[in-house]
Amino acid sequence: MTITVEIPEALATQLGAGTPQELSRQALEALVLEAYREDRLGGPQAAEALGFSRVRWEQFLEDHRVSKDAYAVHDLERDVATLQRVRADGGFAPAP
Repeated sequence: MTITVEIPEALATQLGAGTPQELSRQALEALVLEAYREDRLGGPQAAEALGFSRVRWEQFLEDHRVSKDAYAVHDLERDVATLQRVRADGGFAPAP
């Protein structure tokens, strides 16, 4: 699939894109990284989308300060909902 995005020249310069191809690659990497952070892509799918080996994917995550096993906001929300449901079912007594 090909998507065209119009970016002001000043923004492209500020982003440090030397060529349209480099900016396109930066955009793809950002899109895939965000999808990974949001659990919309797993690691193997994200690595494949970027043409990375497993080792290169691990380095990419490290370079972008992303932990493979990070506890995200949606993880917390899911856990809170589970605790509320269990408490409502009488599984836990409220904390003192």
